[in-house]
Amino acid sequence: MTPANSGAAPVPENAAVAGRLGRRILLWGGGGKTTLSLALGEKLDLPVVELDAINWLPGWIERDADEFQRLTQDAISGHPDGWVVDGNYGGKIGGAVLGLADTLIWLQLPFRTVFWRAFIRSVQRAHDKQKICGDNVESWRQTFLSRDSLLLFLLKRRLLHHRAFMDRRHALIREYGAGMRVIRLKSAKALDRFYEEHGLVRP
Repeated sequence: MTPANSGAAPVPENAAVAGRLGRRILLWGGGGKTTLSLALGEKLDLPVVELDAINWLPGWIERDADEFQRLTQDAISGHPDGWVVDGNYGGKIGGAVLGLADTLIWLQLPFRTVFWRAFIRSVQRAHDKQKICGDNVESWRQTFLSRDSLLLFLLKRRLLHHRAFMDRRHALIREYGAGMRVIRLKSAKALDRFYEEHGLVRP
């Protein structure tokens, strides 16, 4: 018997990926989150909303929470056909994005992997003076001598606040993530497989 859909046109690969992941994707975690968000945006032809760029004003001044929430809502509502949101701001923005997402991709790579990648990236950025988080740049002082150092933040969160941080994240998922698909990537190999399975290319 001839299959009923034998004459149907093949489904485009990006449409197949969108069918598996949806078109409203939120990324949490570390160790490759921003690169993955850009790869997904390119594959699915979706805008990438970088919450760091919204949160940080020039000079590394953190934006007021109410304004941050408003600008984030404006950014995603301006793209009704879908979006990829790159950001870890569960505490500052609550479930505002999480409650709208089809899929949460949570990078839960081992701490040593996340810290080492953050270290290498910070050194490269301090050397190259490339703009990040809007119009800001990293400096050697900020990377290694500042209380606002990302590396220090990662260490403190891991050593002092890891359990509370994870509890808050799971509470947000329980409260806002009903029906949402949650994909946890817990190793560099799992992340590589995700790229391969979905035909993604690192930018």
